[in-house]
Amino acid sequence: MPIMKHLTVGALVAALSVPALGTVALTLSTEPAFAKNKDRGKSKDRDRTKRERPDKRDSKSRGSGRTKETGRTKAAVKTSNGSVRSVLKGANASNASARALEVASPNSRVGKAALYRDAVLAATTADEAAAAVATMLEELEATDPGFTSEETQAVIDGLEATKQGLMDQETALLAEQEELNSKTELTEEEQVRLGEIEGELETVRTQHSENADALASANDDLTTATEYEAELDRLQAELTKAEEAAEGAETGQQDALLALTDGRDISENVEAMAELHSNLGLPAEEPELPEEEMPEETDEDSEEVTSDS
Repeated sequence: MPIMKHLTVGALVAALSVPALGTVALTLSTEPAFAKNKDRGKSKDRDRTKRERPDKRDSKSRGSGRTKETGRTKAAVKTSNGSVRSVLKGANASNASARALEVASPNSRVGKAALYRDAVLAATTADEAAAAVATMLEELEATDPGFTSEETQAVIDGLEATKQGLMDQETALLAEQEELNSKTELTEEEQVRLGEIEGELETVRTQHSENADALASANDDLTTATEYEAELDRLQAELTKAEEAAEGAETGQQDALLALTDGRDISENVEAMAELHSNLGLPAEEPELPEEEMPEETDEDSEEVTSDS
């Protein structure tokens, strides 16, 4: 009996000791597993953060023009377009269809946009016409003969006077010659004089021929100068008229723009004007660049030049 009792107690102790060890083992194996899962969770959070936060270098390399943009970039583009539209305001009606622009009432917003488009086209045509006349005038001025009709007429008048003088000389010589030839006898002096008359007549006739050639050339020059001056006057008058028309067309364009924008001058806003012209199928206006001013020469610069020389 004591042996059985001892065995029973030992078995009970052994049975109770097994769950305890299992609990301990379970506890020891559970703590590392929990820690491992916790670390895995942190790793997933970091990976998610990396995916949600794009690399700044990638964003810069892609640029804002790509389709895969960040929300911040899209907002900036939208704000920019909204700013242009806010400048245009009622002029946004320029975005109407070609058919709507064609049939719109002139007093409607779309109709005013169509009137502005037509005014721009008219101004462009007027500018091109003025430029064409200016080119023709420049080409004509390149053929300037170098003398005026007034100057040439003065030359002609002088040649005409010379012609008349030569004719008078020839007439006088011929009369003297005829008188000497009518005599039956000539003195020695008269014979010498008769020979001199022959030489003088030859000289006068040569001069008369040369004067006639010069007179013909001068008359040709007069025709050239007269035609040049007439064409010059015509083109200058035409250019003045064309420039006035261009100025009027430009004023009409500005008035049409003010009518479209309710009196607001947006012509200095490059982006707004580019949007407006794009809507109407017009070429974008090129901004006027400021003229480069030459630096004024100072006294020091003058002294340097003097010293160098």
